[in-house]
Amino acid sequence: MRSLSLCIAFSLLSCGPADAPAAVQSAAPPAENAVSISAGASYDFESPSASVDLPEALREISGVTVLPDGRLAAVQDEAGVLFILDAESGAVLSEQPFAGPGDYEDVAHAAGAVWVLEANGTLFEIPESGTAREHETPLKKKCDAEGLAFDSARSRLLIACKEDPGEGFDEDEHRAVYAFDLATGSLLEEPVFLLQRSELDSDDNFKPSAIGVHPLTGEIYVMSSVRRAIAILAPDGRLARVVDLPAGRNAQPEGMAFLPDGTLFISNEGPDAPATLQRFAPAR
Repeated sequence: MRSLSLCIAFSLLSCGPADAPAAVQSAAPPAENAVSISAGASYDFESPSASVDLPEALREISGVTVLPDGRLAAVQDEAGVLFILDAESGAVLSEQPFAGPGDYEDVAHAAGAVWVLEANGTLFEIPESGTAREHETPLKKKCDAEGLAFDSARSRLLIACKEDPGEGFDEDEHRAVYAFDLATGSLLEEPVFLLQRSELDSDDNFKPSAIGVHPLTGEIYVMSSVRRAIAILAPDGRLARVVDLPAGRNAQPEGMAFLPDGTLFISNEGPDAPATLQRFAPAR
């Protein structure tokens, strides 16, 4: 564990054992673009309630999270910089360096700090003010960690691997989600969720690029940028449904975050055009 000097001024939300891996069950065919959730809400991914282009500095946006005051925090692939965004316009309000160049893949708010995930599994804990701390985990580079989310019910961070699910698991068969226990500051040895590729892959491979926990239902949303799709897991890890995202609106979906009321943000990298931030209000 190393320390990096940093002073960050933004408002953060104060925010609670570990589970065995859960093998997902069969999913219904992804024939629609609306995702039903147990609270009775749905998202129409063909028609976002808002969609804005992001500044050039965020063309390679790789993750987004919601701060308690309603602003967003985002990271991009190469720069160790936390971008604070206006949630309505997508405008960059401030840029706050936390580390040197790297491969930063996602961001989450938890336990009074912002956490940033590097592709090699390293976590950066960025408090409201003071010193940013670097936590190394046993995850290997070949895991290609890309998704990070706060699971408040179990006081842990969920980390989704894009590639290798870890020792003892077959990459041709599984995708894995691990958990970092905030109480102990350590990674659980075994995945907490195992996703069966036979139920997730279509013409394109399902490779997790983001993960989120629905604030009203506790369901786990796992998004893939290669196969533009979201897999929805019940809180115990059973696969409920997979839905394809419209390709025309999602060049490269890499980031996902929820407001407390269930409003969903999806951010897209912009390989050949500006990056975008889409907002989806849950229908009732």
